[in-house]
Amino acid sequence: MDWLMNMEGLAEWIRSWGLLAIVGSIALNIVISVAGVLPSIFLSGANAVVFGLYGGFFISLTGEVLGAGVAFFFYRYVIKKADKRQKLASFQWVSAINGATRGKKTLAVVLLRLNPLIPSGVINLGAAMTNMSLADFLLATLLGKVPSMVFETFVGHDLIYFGENKLRLLLALVAGALVLLLFWRRKPAQSEQTGQSEQP
Repeated sequence: MDWLMNMEGLAEWIRSWGLLAIVGSIALNIVISVAGVLPSIFLSGANAVVFGLYGGFFISLTGEVLGAGVAFFFYRYVIKKADKRQKLASFQWVSAINGATRGKKTLAVVLLRLNPLIPSGVINLGAAMTNMSLADFLLATLLGKVPSMVFETFVGHDLIYFGENKLRLLLALVAGALVLLLFWRRKPAQSEQTGQSEQP
């Protein structure tokens, strides 16, 4: 999968599809989402190069949301086919989410999408294990994916056109590092609080 991480080569490949470039890019994003372990930032950057910043952003966002939806549907189908819904419902966190309101479920997925430390594939699978509706999942994914898509689009684009956008790239990387640090620092803090609450 090294070709997926060659942004310039990927951009040229997408451009070579001509009129099918948009559809092909979205389809490729769906494949990445279903796979669950492949990075999408290179595709987002390539889209920005081929379609421009704004066009690339909307195409990447569309691909991410549709890809998450397909992954959600696929995982839920496999879970249902394997007849594991009842067993999964006995898990404490699944039971808690299943008992929450639609608004809380949607908000939970939005917040998880905003956390750069949690892979998208994990969120897709986790949501599929609950009783959350596909429509609510797609809405939450759309809302939660906007910030990361803005980041990936600008960073990917500016890495290729580094000479023209050094300052913007630097600012984007600093902002991304601060967000990553924020979530990284919160994680140990939450673990420490949990450990203290469990002590007699």
